[in-house]
Amino acid sequence: MFGKEKSKESDVQPVVNKTASKEIKTLIGEGCKVEGNFFVPTTTRIDGTIKGDLTGENGIVIGNQGKVEGNVCASEVIVYGHVKGNIEADRLELKRGANVNGDITANNLITEQGANFNGKCAMKSKEVNVTELPVSANA
Repeated sequence: MFGKEKSKESDVQPVVNKTASKEIKTLIGEGCKVEGNFFVPTTTRIDGTIKGDLTGENGIVIGNQGKVEGNVCASEVIVYGHVKGNIEADRLELKRGANVNGDITANNLITEQGANFNGKCAMKSKEVNVTELPVSANA
């Protein structure tokens, strides 16, 4: 109206959840059930059910309705839903309502109140060579 064109569909920017500052490019939608081991090279969101191991090069988001029965390994993992298996990540976030049954290995672990975790947790650390430590004269 009054000389303005209606916006074109290509001009509208969709709202996309992000993890590790990258757009989600792969989605397993709610209601989808898949079986097998998966390798995903892009940031992925799981809102369906996966039975098998899930490995990602970037980030993996397991949504509120998402369920993974298998191990999850990626640089960044955010869990809103359920995981029955071990998780290995550089950065792991367990959001309110998350339910993880398995062991966790992570450099950084963020857990919100209301997240459930049953298993062992090990923090990754850089190994320090004893010969590289400075020696004090008063030791």
